[in-house]
Order: sequence, then C-alpha cells, then structure tokens
Amino acid sequence: MRQRWKEWVVTCLILCISLLGARYCNDYWAYVGTLAALRAIMAVGYDVLLGYTGFLSMAHGTLFGIGAYACAILTANYHWSFWVAMPVASALTAAIGAMVGAVSFRATGFYFAVLTLGIGLIGFQIFTVSSATGGVQGFVGIPPLPRIAGLDAPPQRYALYVTLVMLAITYLAASAFVHSPLGGACKALREDTTLARSLGIRVGLARMSAFTFSSFFAGAAGALFASISSFIAPESFSVMGVGFDVVVFVIVGGMGTLWGPMLGAALLTFIPELLRVARTFSLLGYGIVLLVFIIFAPKGIAGLVSAATLTKLPRMFGRRHHAERNAPPSTP
Repeated sequence: MRQRWKEWVVTCLILCISLLGARYCNDYWAYVGTLAALRAIMAVGYDVLLGYTGFLSMAHGTLFGIGAYACAILTANYHWSFWVAMPVASALTAAIGAMVGAVSFRATGFYFAVLTLGIGLIGFQIFTVSSATGGVQGFVGIPPLPRIAGLDAPPQRYALYVTLVMLAITYLAASAFVHSPLGGACKALREDTTLARSLGIRVGLARMSAFTFSSFFAGAAGALFASISSFIAPESFSVMGVGFDVVVFVIVGGMGTLWGPMLGAALLTFIPELLRVARTFSLLGYGIVLLVFIIFAPKGIAGLVSAATLTKLPRMFGRRHHAERNAPPSTP
C-alpha cells in the first residue's frame, strides 16, 4: 500500500511538471512532447508484456494502427464522439490482440517474436490494400480532438494536455495490473514457466492478460494519434518502425519498471529533434545513444538510477552510523 501511494505521488508530480512545461512551450515543442507522450503510453503498456512476462512481441506497430484506423472510421464515417470512439477502438484492439496472443503463444522465445512479426506484417499489408483504410493514399478527414469545456488552449498544446493525462491513466492502470495477483503470476512466468506451472499458476491466463492489456493501450495511443494528426497512412504503423521503436524504448528505459520506458520514450524522441540542427549526424547521435546504453547500462535508465540510489544511501547511512558510534557519551 505504501508503494502504491508513492506511485500516485510520483505520477501526480510528473504530470504537474509536464503540464507546467506544456504551458510555456511553443507549438513545435508541444507537438514533439505530444509524440513523446504517445510513445510513452505504448511503452508503458508494452513493458507489462516484455518487462513482466518476458515475451517479445513485434506486432504492436500493427495493433497501434488498428486503434488508429478504428477510431478514424468511427469518428469520420459514423460521426461518433471521440470520447466514445477511443475506448471502443481500444477494446477492439485488445480483442484482436487477444486473438493474436492465442495464436502466438503456441510458440515461445525467439519463435514467439518471429510469429508476431509475421502477424504484424500481415496486418500492415491489410492497411495498405484495404479500401476501408484508404490504402496507400491514407485516411483523411479525421475530426480533431473535441474540446473539454473550460479548457481554452491552442490546438497543439491542448493535444499535449490530453495526451499527458492519458499517459498518467496508463501508468496508474499498469501499476495496478503489475501489483495484482495477475501481475505476480506474470513475474513468476518471467522467471521460470515450468516452476510457475508447477505452483498452480495459470500460465495461459497470465500471459494472455498481459498481452491483452498492452494491446488495449496500444490501441488507445493509436486512437489519440489519429485524432491529433487528422491524417494517417500505413507508413505510420510499419512493423520495423513503430514495432521496433517501442522495443527500444523499453530496453533503454529499463524493463520491468514502468517509469523507465516513459523516460526512454521521451529521451529517444527529443534527442533526434534536438540534433535536427545537424541533420547529417542526427541518426549517428541516435545510434550512439543506443550503443552506450546497451553496452554500459544494460538495465537502462531505471537501472542507472537504482544503482546510484543504492550506492548513495549506504554511504549516507554509513557516515551517520560512524558519527553516532564515535560521538561522546551523553551525560545524564
């Protein structure tokens, strides 16, 4: 319970700081921040699958696209409100994710990743040829985010506010999941599947729940992306683009931490933008960052922070204990 309260406090603090920063940024950096927050939503949901169950899925770029196209069709073609279309699109993505998981979990390890890659490629091809999605020409005419009464802000800044709130909801939902009995089952599954099964843990239910959960928030991020962009095309949901990026965000941020992938998504979104002043070297800088983290910080940003904390605290308490031990005895 104490840990949960800490998570609530940290989430509210990060949200307040982000909203304060959004208040004073220009439209360009508001867009970059929105993109970073969308990626963080995906990364937090994906961390529930990769970080807490150990399954590497390459289909999340396609799931992101399913949420985007579902929301676009509901709002543009059927004139649904975004606030109704987004949860419906997310639920549809979760249902399709559950079906993908039911097929993919017949394999494990490397074969699971390859199987989800194949399913993701099939989904991307459907986006390209289907008339419902607009094919290679893309889907146009998506209504913008509807305004919340009383919140008067420029469009790009308003989109950032909404996305940050959705990121906070995603983080708290993920935290509730990983601290639930299902989350405990996922952790046991990650350590040893055979041992988890021998302890009576329902392995199939645990991994399907994690896959469905991460699919739901991939769909929610896609729905937000569609309404913020007002135009979507298959190139935005490529398996080797979005699907690969979300894996990198989780690894660089730190698997199994939830807050680490948020920082990873932010770092790997802002660094390329900051390096656009030297376009020739922007990808080089991105690659150097990845190499540094993989070689020198295999546990990601979260691992670096934890290591620094564990190193600093014993020294602090050690000095305190040494001072107390050498202090002169108090007189009565």
